Amino acid sequence: MSKINWKFYRPYRDKLIDKKNEILSRIFDKNKKDINLVPSKIKRILFLRTDGKIGDYITSSFIFREIKKNYPNIQIDVVADKSLENLLKLNPNIDKYYILNRKKMHEWRNIVKVLRKNKYDVLFDSTEGLKYKQVYLLNRVNAIVNVGYNKDDYKIYNKNIKQNNTLKMIQIYRQMMKSVNVEIKDTKYDVPISEESKKNVAKFLEENNVKDKIIALNFFGASRGRKINEENALIIIKRLGEMYKDYTIIILDSPNDRETIYNILKKTDNKNVLFFEKSKTILDSISIINSSDLVVSLDTSILHIAEGLNKKIMAFYGPKINKNKWRIKEEENILIDYTESRINDVDFEKVFDKLSYENNLSAI
Repeated sequence: MSKINWKFYRPYRDKLIDKKNEILSRIFDKNKKDINLVPSKIKRILFLRTDGKIGDYITSSFIFREIKKNYPNIQIDVVADKSLENLLKLNPNIDKYYILNRKKMHEWRNIVKVLRKNKYDVLFDSTEGLKYKQVYLLNRVNAIVNVGYNKDDYKIYNKNIKQNNTLKMIQIYRQMMKSVNVEIKDTKYDVPISEESKKNVAKFLEENNVKDKIIALNFFGASRGRKINEENALIIIKRLGEMYKDYTIIILDSPNDRETIYNILKKTDNKNVLFFEKSKTILDSISIINSSDLVVSLDTSILHIAEGLNKKIMAFYGPKINKNKWRIKEEENILIDYTESRINDVDFEKVFDKLSYENNLSAI
């Protein structure tokens, strides 16, 4: 039996999945009338964060704080994928959160039975993609107002913010809130710091005699094409060591890539490279970033956490559509754009040669 050629199979599989999503979404796409709500009439809001994207949650974190500050009587609930649970439990501005495994339909059905009893005034769905499970949830929860982003073709969203590639995602979030007459002024991120993680990381740094001059280094994005291999990781460590002498480099954890991390540690000749082996959750990475002077990453969740903690950042951005919405601020940071579709096709020696040259010019 011949093997399946996955390279040619995936596009057809993806098309079938998209078609399935479209057909099932239309079944649950219930028409809703446009209603103008005022904050004084809003009692309960539900935020949909079922995509499980940590960076998106951090970027939108100011919303919960600002609602509670200006409208303390509004109850804020969040339904989210389990990957966000450790962050949600530390947010004092969220009244109640519900966790599900987004891949299991029976969990969606069970959570809907609970949520529909809460009689929400507003449901916010800022996810960019659309799965039929989201439309199913909106249909069954039946909030008075459903606010969406880039959901022009769906009737179930009676408030919709159109896609605008010139705006930052923060501005889009503000527009979504304004659609129900909630004004947002302060957009500073809320990045949760776990006291337990903070103590554990402090102990790790003390045991390794690290007091300052720390670089938090992330090698791994969510997709396979954004995971740096051992060869390139060693180049990056070597060049960072040349640019930032006497700095300690701490590799941030990625549970699915631990074997790669251990191989990198074995092969590097830089003795100032560490890894916090006891890391358990994203909260440990946040504590390491909070102790750092520079954060180097290609993963947007790490970049948004670092930006929220006001850290100097070196960011790698690939040729993604609409990437400007998610870009961190350029002031005082180093933003490196690469045109290759896969991160490991980037010539990192050339990238760091250019950085070193630019640094020398700026120092003159």
